[in-house]
Amino acid sequence: MESNNLHLLEKHFPMASFIASIVGPKCEVVVHDISNPERSIVHIENGHISGRKVGDGSTDLVLKLLKGGAYHEQQFITNYKGKGSLGQTFRSSTYFIKDESGVLVGMMCLNIDVTHLDIAAQWIQDLLVGGGPFPSNSKVPAVITDEKPVSEYLQGNMDDLLVHMIETVMSRTTVSPDRLSAQEKMELIKEFNDEGVFLLKGGVGQVAKACNMSEPTVYRYLQKVKD
Repeated sequence: MESNNLHLLEKHFPMASFIASIVGPKCEVVVHDISNPERSIVHIENGHISGRKVGDGSTDLVLKLLKGGAYHEQQFITNYKGKGSLGQTFRSSTYFIKDESGVLVGMMCLNIDVTHLDIAAQWIQDLLVGGGPFPSNSKVPAVITDEKPVSEYLQGNMDDLLVHMIETVMSRTTVSPDRLSAQEKMELIKEFNDEGVFLLKGGVGQVAKACNMSEPTVYRYLQKVKD
């Protein structure tokens, strides 16, 4: 079924092609329709980079942005790190597409494959310092931030994405699922919700299995998180 937002998103297709033509074949440009997260890609340039195509779904970051609402205060986010299913490294940016009323309808995402540049940079660093770190005489203190780095996992299979997102969240807890307290379960469900896991079909069932909970239990905790 065709999205009501498609006519607005189509206006951005030429811009996506324009950007890809300028930056070159290592730059993937994707237009997402947020009304259907599981089939959000409505236009893509240089999709061979990530292996994605029109009709494929959202990324973990797109889902997290939808839940977090950063688009209310920002028009775009830039220069964050992306990872491909084949281990590629991307320098990525996202532009929020809104309608005349300021309501988010889509996103345009740029993903530049910098895998070989990363390797070259490391090789140059090793060559310059002989394999060891530079001695630092700088008196400028390191910048410390509490903000979590923004990252993205680029692939087109929603089942794989769901597994990746659940494994990522579960890796942050040191307690085995069968020993979680009620409060820890609540916090875990909140984290899954914040990451956008439950926006995907089958999210509740997969979370229930990973956390050794029943689906009704997951729904009960999810309702408390949303209240």
